[in-house]
Amino acid sequence: MQQQKLGPHMAVAVEGIDLATATADTQAALVDALHDNLVLCVRGQKLPPVAFRDAMARFGVPVKRLQLASTPECDEVNIISSEDRDELGDGKKLVNGASWHTDDSFMREPCSLTMLYGVMVPSRGGDTQFTNMYAAYEALAPEMKARIDGLQVVHKYQSSRQTNRVSRRPESEMKAMPEATHPLVRTHPETGRKALYLNANRMEQIVGMERAESDALLDQLIAHAIEPRFQYRHVWRQGDVVIWDNRCTMHKANADYPEGERRLMHRVVVAGTAPV
Repeated sequence: MQQQKLGPHMAVAVEGIDLATATADTQAALVDALHDNLVLCVRGQKLPPVAFRDAMARFGVPVKRLQLASTPECDEVNIISSEDRDELGDGKKLVNGASWHTDDSFMREPCSLTMLYGVMVPSRGGDTQFTNMYAAYEALAPEMKARIDGLQVVHKYQSSRQTNRVSRRPESEMKAMPEATHPLVRTHPETGRKALYLNANRMEQIVGMERAESDALLDQLIAHAIEPRFQYRHVWRQGDVVIWDNRCTMHKANADYPEGERRLMHRVVVAGTAPV
């Protein structure tokens, strides 16, 4: 299994393996590479939806997510397409994940990992950006760490602070997604490292803090966390499977590909636990 570092402080690419038939030793090496690098790209895959789901199940338990369309073959495999629209709202096009976020933070038990498979990629553009939330936390001044350790933040599917449109959901589904309260600094359950836990599109307010002060602090931390020194930008190749750890990263999608070209991704998320 050949590994190639992609960024100076995060992300690694692996070639020469088939995720559908990976041995136990190879799978263990992939998990180690993910923990060490936060973002793992496995090149050159050919995975129909069920095979993709089954390969990703080796990293955790795949869970259904109703906020995105699913493939006909497999409910756990979501479709992310340049053709996505807000079907229950105004019908306009959506760019899923267009602002910095970590997946599922509006849920009380957010997913741990996200897996994205490049089924069709444009000739240029459509990159996914990632930022290292371990490094962002570690770079904070001691006074700021002392200020934010122990603070809790309310996250909501439709936050008043949201920075890009999200699809409208049925009322029954919204009732099943009550607001969640998560720590501003979380400890990774497997590595034991601390990371900032932010989501520009879902955070509502810091618990116990006046709104103006809360907004100012959240804005300051987001601006810090997305500084270029913490980032890696993934340029997609068709057949890439990119796996990232939502417990120590944020990411965003870019819709800057040429007009008329299609970008089609399949997505699986695996179960996580309540952040601590």
